[in-house]
Amino acid sequence: MASLAEPIGNQPDLPDGWRWESFGGVQVGVPGDWGWDSQALRLDAWCIKPGDHPPAVARPGAPVPAIGCGTDGSGPPAGFLIANTGWTVGFDRTDNGDGTDHEGDRTTVRRDGVEVIIQAPKEWRDRIAATIHRVRVDDAGCPTSHRISTGPDLRPTPPVDVTTLPHVTSVTVCKYPLPDGSSAQASSPRLLSSLRLDGAAAADEIRQIAAAPVGGGPDNPADCAPEVAHGDQIIVLLVRSATGTAEVAMRYAGCVQNGFDDGTTVRKLTKASVGPLVTGPNRVYGGFSGHAEKYGMLMPHD
Repeated sequence: MASLAEPIGNQPDLPDGWRWESFGGVQVGVPGDWGWDSQALRLDAWCIKPGDHPPAVARPGAPVPAIGCGTDGSGPPAGFLIANTGWTVGFDRTDNGDGTDHEGDRTTVRRDGVEVIIQAPKEWRDRIAATIHRVRVDDAGCPTSHRISTGPDLRPTPPVDVTTLPHVTSVTVCKYPLPDGSSAQASSPRLLSSLRLDGAAAADEIRQIAAAPVGGGPDNPADCAPEVAHGDQIIVLLVRSATGTAEVAMRYAGCVQNGFDDGTTVRKLTKASVGPLVTGPNRVYGGFSGHAEKYGMLMPHD
């Protein structure tokens, strides 16, 4: 598929068979056969299940278990060793300035408030680190930031009826954070992850959304404080068709406005419509609103 990226400066060449992963305006290349995992379990609470796990890209999002993974006091921290974590590329936000650190099997690269943790043999750490660069728009076509991150109740503008979109060619699926009350996040909310559907897969996704029942939900406003009622994350779809690019907001993590919103109509979250959007890099670790399988809404994988 053609890249939609807008790099800041030069974009490094991607080795054959590799793919791009992005977080917060920074993009990094990884081998195409790597999987995905929770950073909380892979790197933060590694001692729950230590071992040589399959290579994966690990993002924050899942609650960190209330467990402290200690050290033996000599040598690098045990969590910095691939024997305990497997080969891993992890993302996080940081308040530290740009730079690169090395310890144990870990190289940590900081760029523009993003921390990229690389745990692998040194040759592979160096190859992966060489691909790290900043972007305004990532390879999937997601802008680094979106107005909805600071306006959780905003609806797509201009509104476009999703049932009328002709000849859909691609859908870019962008996951953004929503305000959680922390000053750090409020100052610069940026992209969490992304993926892209092309051709028949994109057209089928829009058909599934258009076929979902009108009405949205399930909502349970009494269960959330107003300032966090929309949850901590949201997905924005950029739908490209014969009429141009349209936006659809997918709310799923809070107590209000859950559903697909194209600016004209809100539709329910069905398993068929949600499934392709929350796989791979967009896997949801924190959870959907409501109970498992409620009203046919897809719940996250274990």
